Amino acid sequence: MTPGTIGLIGGIAGSVIGIGGGIVGTYFSIKNTNTPAERRFVVQVAVATWAALILLLGLPLALSLAHIIPQRAYWITFCLFFVLLGPGICWMNRRQSELRKQ
Repeated sequence: MTPGTIGLIGGIAGSVIGIGGGIVGTYFSIKNTNTPAERRFVVQVAVATWAALILLLGLPLALSLAHIIPQRAYWITFCLFFVLLGPGICWMNRRQSELRKQ
């Protein structure tokens, strides 16, 4: 195997493992809710997060690899996703905690 092939296999395997972990995490986040209101909120957040992941990472990556948009546009959306992720997680955790207290 050439070094490029090993890197490609690692990239594909890492992506599959990461997406699988996200799916499992989403499932258990929904399963471990206590109230219908909390469950509804977690489902909405999960859908929004997966949509943001696709729109800010997957779609720009595909367009960049197809040379439809410049590579820097992909990196801008990549950074935007991770900049929004931190405050989004803090807000989601705070809101879910409020729903659990009710």
